[in-house]
Amino acid sequence: MKVIRAILLILNIILALGLLLTTVAGSMAPSRMLLPSLLAYGYLPLLAANVVMIVLWLLLRRWTWLLSAAVIVLRWSTLGFFFQYHLPAKDIDPQEHPFALTLMSYNVHQFQGPDDRPEQSDSTAAAFLALVRRHGPDVLCLQEYAAPKRMALTDSLTLLGYNHYYGAHTSSTGLPYGSVVFSRLPITYVTRIDSEKLLVELLHGSQRLRVCCIHMDSYRFDAADREEIERMRHGEVQKSSRRTLRKVKETILSHETEWTQHLQPVVAASSVPLLLAGDFNDIPGSWLYRQIAGQMSDTFRERGFGMSHTYNGGFPQVRIDMVFHSEGFNTLSHRRLKCELSDHYPVLTTVELVP
Repeated sequence: MKVIRAILLILNIILALGLLLTTVAGSMAPSRMLLPSLLAYGYLPLLAANVVMIVLWLLLRRWTWLLSAAVIVLRWSTLGFFFQYHLPAKDIDPQEHPFALTLMSYNVHQFQGPDDRPEQSDSTAAAFLALVRRHGPDVLCLQEYAAPKRMALTDSLTLLGYNHYYGAHTSSTGLPYGSVVFSRLPITYVTRIDSEKLLVELLHGSQRLRVCCIHMDSYRFDAADREEIERMRHGEVQKSSRRTLRKVKETILSHETEWTQHLQPVVAASSVPLLLAGDFNDIPGSWLYRQIAGQMSDTFRERGFGMSHTYNGGFPQVRIDMVFHSEGFNTLSHRRLKCELSDHYPVLTTVELVP
């Protein structure tokens, strides 16, 4: 029994130390040291493992449960990045909130559905149009937008009142592809930050605001990578896992460049209230997330509910589609819509401009 307790104690120390080290996940730029950035991905598994250790020690009636309990208390605030408990907001009265604005951010995955089927682009686009009609957001921030094969989606959205739009550069096929903003509010200014990020200025009554629609660099996982991730989940790390881990490292480093060179200057230079919305391809608690959250507010943390994962392409199920706002806004509601039209779920957020 003493040997078993000794082994459990060593394991407990390792797990507690791992959870404690996730503290530094957002404090050091990935280009300086990559390991802290990778630790952000271990927060939830390490938290769960330490809870298991507490239960085991309580069953054994040993005081050592305090080790994991102390570390969990120290890292408890990070759980709010992943889980919230705000009750769903009631219907918002436009008379009470005349400067309210509803935004939908959605990676539509070229309307190929979650299973990558180009032949269903028209039917998926039609279902997407019905979704927009049902919820009626004022602004659409779409990523991986591509024109369906036959359906005139832009014309259909115009008929729904989205008379102002910008984005979707022409791809090698000659068709529009990329990030795009559709708006019922007048667009008074536009600029393309890079091929997957664009900034528009809108006029809401007499007030100006800006919306930055972004799609951060993807991990580009293929079927082989997903198989490797499943093996790693079960403790099977093989030589072939290096390819998957290399993609993770390259993407994390790319996100640092995208933030420091492209997005941070936009956030710092905005003279009017700013919304940052899109597919961040990164998780809460990462270095990228902490940089943005240090300057803007996460609408999920203010009005979200549950875990609210937004990736619909299998494991890992995480929240990578987000909406942030600068000063000048109040968040009224935040929802993840569960519809199977893409390998992502749409995010619907209502904010209010502060007069």
